[in-house]
Amino acid sequence: MWEILYGKPVSFEQKSEMQFQLQVCNGLRPHIYENTAICYANLMKKCWNMDPKKRPTSKEIYETFVEWQNNETILLELSESNKIIQNIKNKDMQIDIESDYRSRFISFNSSCKYQGSKLQELKIPEN
Repeated sequence: MWEILYGKPVSFEQKSEMQFQLQVCNGLRPHIYENTAICYANLMKKCWNMDPKKRPTSKEIYETFVEWQNNETILLELSESNKIIQNIKNKDMQIDIESDYRSRFISFNSSCKYQGSKLQELKIPEN
C-alpha cells in the first residue's frame, strides 16, 4: 500500500540481509508522510500488523475502498492528501537504487523464529 500511495518502491539502508529481516520482523516499516490521509494511513498500518490474523483480508481492503468511494468526506481527504503527496514525490523521497531489499521474500523460519515477532509455527496437514 505504501508503494501504491507514494508511487515509489520502499527502500531501507541496511548492510546485512539478516539485520534487515530481523528489523522487519521487529516492526520496521516505511515512514508515513505527515499529510497522508488518515483513513489510508490507518488501513496501511492494519496491513502491517505483526499478527497476520489482525490484518485485513483482500476482500476487506476492497470493501473499504468501495466504502470510501461513497463517502464525500473521505474522498475530499484523499484528494487533498494526493495533491500534497505529489509534491512529496518530487522532492523528499530519495530512493536507494542499489538497495537489494525491495520485493524480497523473507524466510520467517530463519529470521523471525526467535525474535518475539509473535509468529505462530505453521503446520500443514498431509491430507
